[in-house]
Amino acid sequence: MRDLIGALRRKRKTITDLDELAEAVRAAAAYLAQGASYSYLRARSLMAGPRLFADEGFGGALDICKWEAFGVACQDMILILEAEIRAELPQDIDDRKRVFAALYRDALFRDQLPEHRKATGWDDMIADFDLRLASALARPPMKPDLISIATAQRILDHAPIEASVRAADEMMVVNNVAFRFIDQQAKLRGELDIDAITLKLAMRMANA
Repeated sequence: MRDLIGALRRKRKTITDLDELAEAVRAAAAYLAQGASYSYLRARSLMAGPRLFADEGFGGALDICKWEAFGVACQDMILILEAEIRAELPQDIDDRKRVFAALYRDALFRDQLPEHRKATGWDDMIADFDLRLASALARPPMKPDLISIATAQRILDHAPIEASVRAADEMMVVNNVAFRFIDQQAKLRGELDIDAITLKLAMRMANA
């Protein structure tokens, strides 16, 4: 029985290289963004939900909210990962910035551009992440619930709900999103071969 349990545990460690890591970040961010956006709007719309979700204008606004949250959720997942394994990586900040910025771009561009961003692309998100990453690397590692506030704020900024209502809902959304990120972090830990990923990140950082 111990051998069987051990084999099952080893089998879950399926993420062993940086390509798989980028896909895991993308998938986790998409899951988080859609789940958090939909759950908030379902909770807020109550009985009117079925009618609103069937409305073309509301559906389009919800799609934008989901995609905007996805772009920031990719950032948050990478910052959470970086904070967790920082002590095991080379300490040069410029090398870290280069590698984690590249990981973000890789995760982000695995999906086609959403319709509302076809004219502008993700350039603003990439620039924002470069600043966030530099700031995060210059200070002690942050906890997931603090990092994930960025995704929660993006949802609140784009949710098709009256501004005064969104302001009143801020803590509810922040707490809900934090819970989802912590849950997703635990799931990723179960799939990540941390030694292999840390080694490959370190090797990438060593290659200018």
